[in-house]
Amino acid sequence: MKRKQAVLLCALFLAFLWGFLLLSLLTPSRSFSPMENRTLAQRPEFSLSSFFSGQWARDSEAYLTDQFPLRDTWVGLKYICERAMLRQENNGVYFAGNRLIARFDPPEESRVESNFAAVDQLAQNTNLPVRLLLAPTSAYVYRDLLPKNAPSYDQQALFNRAEELKTAQNIPVAQLLLENREESIYYRTDHHWTTWGAYLAYAAYMEAAGRQEEIISPQQLEQYQKQATDFYGTLHSQSGARFYQPDTIVYYDFPGLTMEEPGEAPKPIYDLSFVDQKDKYSLFFGGNPPQFCIRNQDPQTHGTLLVVKDSFANSLLPYLALSYREIYVFDPRYNRDSLRQFAADCGADEILVLYQTANFAQDANIGLLAL
Repeated sequence: MKRKQAVLLCALFLAFLWGFLLLSLLTPSRSFSPMENRTLAQRPEFSLSSFFSGQWARDSEAYLTDQFPLRDTWVGLKYICERAMLRQENNGVYFAGNRLIARFDPPEESRVESNFAAVDQLAQNTNLPVRLLLAPTSAYVYRDLLPKNAPSYDQQALFNRAEELKTAQNIPVAQLLLENREESIYYRTDHHWTTWGAYLAYAAYMEAAGRQEEIISPQQLEQYQKQATDFYGTLHSQSGARFYQPDTIVYYDFPGLTMEEPGEAPKPIYDLSFVDQKDKYSLFFGGNPPQFCIRNQDPQTHGTLLVVKDSFANSLLPYLALSYREIYVFDPRYNRDSLRQFAADCGADEILVLYQTANFAQDANIGLLAL
């Protein structure tokens, strides 16, 4: 009897495995997961060099993980199980009341130091005013909401190091955001700051640049306000969370602003096709193009600003575009061109490096700023 049960269990297990293998073969590979809001790994091309280096095996593992049949369903089930066991974290995301907060693991100190050095080197290479603005993650602003004893890197160390820059200027905004934390400055289901959080940082930058008289007031913003509702962001996707209320993205439809990517015609800075998609945050500039230019048709604007950035800059750029004639945007994560040459070609008068702390501390591409 026991032998029959063992044989039956083995048969069921093998049927389960072969069933998923067959389903995996019959299901077309997906390029993007709307639920996780990210690009999925694709089937890697085989080569002897990639095989012997181990890269093919790593890429294949990532492909199988991302293309696992019914992946979105399993991620959601994992969240339900974690919550049923009263766990306060899933896939690097903490459950903090009605808010989701990304875990910030300690970065490599050598990487942190090299990235700060690259910002200083950028100022030396271009001989232009270079300002660094580090946006804290929500784990810094809402650290009292984190689960008890939850590990989270102390971002104050990064802010202290930024104050030690030699040739670039640091623009501190962490304390400003802490003082305004009761307002809606970070989304509850996404890792980005809101357009109001971005506004506070924008005002700080304009003051540092000596253009504080050009700051648009909150009262003036109201006439341009638009909304994209039912927004579930990256943390909601990453954690597989359920039963959270959606966020609302506020954006401002300022007149006279256009964006232009290399080789393309000018177009609006907002891609409203994303309003009806899950990835609503990509309504800002259609996501993260490697490089583009924002132009203001108002003849009273002046100056050319180069912004080196991650996605945290996307909701801040429209404010800056109200004052600058041209803003050239460069994303080192997707652009391998020489930044020194790019700054010279676009005729920049000043440079803003704007990153979220977690990205700044971990992104190896920031080292390209020094070249």
